[in-house]
Amino acid sequence: MAYLYILSEGDKDELFYQILAERITGQTFDQPSNFRLRNGSNWKTAQAQGRLLLNCVKHWSAQQDIAVILAIDNDRAPGHPGSSPHPRALKGADLRKMPRYLLLLEMVTNALGTNRTEWPVKVAVAIPVEMIESWVLQLCNPTRATLPLFAESNQRSARDYYQGAPPPQLKDLCKFEADALEKPLDEYFWHAAEQDLDAAAAMSPSLKMFVDELKQWTGE
Repeated sequence: MAYLYILSEGDKDELFYQILAERITGQTFDQPSNFRLRNGSNWKTAQAQGRLLLNCVKHWSAQQDIAVILAIDNDRAPGHPGSSPHPRALKGADLRKMPRYLLLLEMVTNALGTNRTEWPVKVAVAIPVEMIESWVLQLCNPTRATLPLFAESNQRSARDYYQGAPPPQLKDLCKFEADALEKPLDEYFWHAAEQDLDAAAAMSPSLKMFVDELKQWTGE
């Protein structure tokens, strides 16, 4: 039995990542019911919980086939591979964010070593630009040219960035499109996870990075 442990921000995110992992690897994973782990909304908390997860699973010799997905939104942090320049200068707390992908990758190598072929568990890092909703929207419409940066148009950071008149943001667009398909939001996420991965990955470098990491679980 292959065991999959997912660090994510909620149930719909977790199933989204599980569907992608099973599609790409061709495996069926079991998620132990006694293990629940959530990021919360704090980057430092997510890092701490990621370290805890890695330090736990690398010692579980009774479970020989263990895989881990560490999924954390980028949330406009600079320097993410594949990210595009922001059309306007960011403001406030966004200016103080550290590049998340390299920090998360460093956390993994500190726990497991620098040689991926010697890791005792399989690991894939998922850091969407800018949020998981970016990947959901791109999967549902790979020809989409641009995406907004923020979660919702009514949040203060979006209002400041767009000088008081933000267009619909990522969560807003997902809700609109889920409503148009007459699907609850969680089903819309699962619907997205079943769409054409190659087309979406061709348009989203951050998604391609995650897909490529999952392919390494099978030796591709």
